[in-house]
Amino acid sequence: MGSGLRQGIVPRRLRMLRAARAARLDESGETGSSAAISSAQGAAAIGSDSSPSTAARAEEHIPVSLRVSAGWSWRLIIIGAAVYILLMAIGRVRVVVIPIIAGLLIAALIHPLAHRFQRLGLPRLGAAFAALFVFFAVLAGAAVAVGFNAANEIPTVSDQVSEGVEQIRGYLTNGPFHLSQSQIDDLVDDIRRNLANNRGRLVSGVISGASVAAEVITGLLVALFSTFFFLYDGDRIWDWIVTRFPAGAEDRVRGAGREAWLTITGYIRGTVFVAAVDAFGIAMGLVGVGVPLVAPLALLTFFGGFVPIIGATVAGVAAVLVTLVSGGVTDALIILAVVLAVQQIEGHLLQPLVMRRAVRLHPLAIVIALSAGGVLAGIPGAIAAVPFVAVVNRVAGYLAATGKRPPP
Repeated sequence: MGSGLRQGIVPRRLRMLRAARAARLDESGETGSSAAISSAQGAAAIGSDSSPSTAARAEEHIPVSLRVSAGWSWRLIIIGAAVYILLMAIGRVRVVVIPIIAGLLIAALIHPLAHRFQRLGLPRLGAAFAALFVFFAVLAGAAVAVGFNAANEIPTVSDQVSEGVEQIRGYLTNGPFHLSQSQIDDLVDDIRRNLANNRGRLVSGVISGASVAAEVITGLLVALFSTFFFLYDGDRIWDWIVTRFPAGAEDRVRGAGREAWLTITGYIRGTVFVAAVDAFGIAMGLVGVGVPLVAPLALLTFFGGFVPIIGATVAGVAAVLVTLVSGGVTDALIILAVVLAVQQIEGHLLQPLVMRRAVRLHPLAIVIALSAGGVLAGIPGAIAAVPFVAVVNRVAGYLAATGKRPPP
């Protein structure tokens, strides 16, 4: 009986062990199948991710040069639009911007004089006022000298102009044109009639001239105040501007400002020296020939020197025309030779020695800057365009050089 009980218990245990083993086998089979399914799904997902999309396949067919050109194109378009908007904004407020730039240039010119007064014991406020007084005293003296010279010689010039008109009348009558006196009178009457018919335009021109005069007076006042505060408080103004930048960029901003100031001071002092040499040379030629209005023509030549390339040419043409009217063709040719000689000395000797360190610009860049400045703000814009471009060029070079230096 005991052996029979043991025989019944043993098969029962065997059945239980077999059932447990079969359950483990089923679980392992399900786990393996789920792992296989998940691995297959992952492989499918990886395959789907690794397969290129339609846009990627289309991008691969575009040449690299075309993609690079397109990238440069839209970036340059954005930069050009930003520059255009900035220039238009400056053109809108040129009544304020141009006098401030003029005040900065004047301050760069007379800043050493203000420092000299400070060394003599004057306070900062007194030195700024003294430097401004000396500057405007020199300008007033030059204006008075030119006015007296013009007042004394205008009657002589008017007589010479009348003689020139009579000579032209005689040339039209006796020369190759063979015009009769009645035809000349009709021509004069037509000119007078056209002037009478365009009287409204002349009146509007006078009114616009009055508005221009108001703008000039406003600009002079703004330039005067700007010059004074640049002399008196320029250092603190620049410190305030620098502190608006992040702390890590202050050193580079100060260095860029130093380079800009050196460019402005070098440009304005070199321009004054070159313009003075041009005015002196042409004045000596006019005095030697005996041409009237020497002082106004010399002053015109001096101020024309502030507009590179164009200003000297216009002043030389004015001197030649005045000489032609007052002295004849021979004297005009002599003055033309003098003007050409002075311009050659300026272009080949003075500009390379005096201005090259301050203005490192290609002549084409100077012409483009003059054109843009003239279109935006007339003659003042042409005067301010070259130093502005020179400052931008030098500051950009400085920032590019400091950006390439390895960190300490």
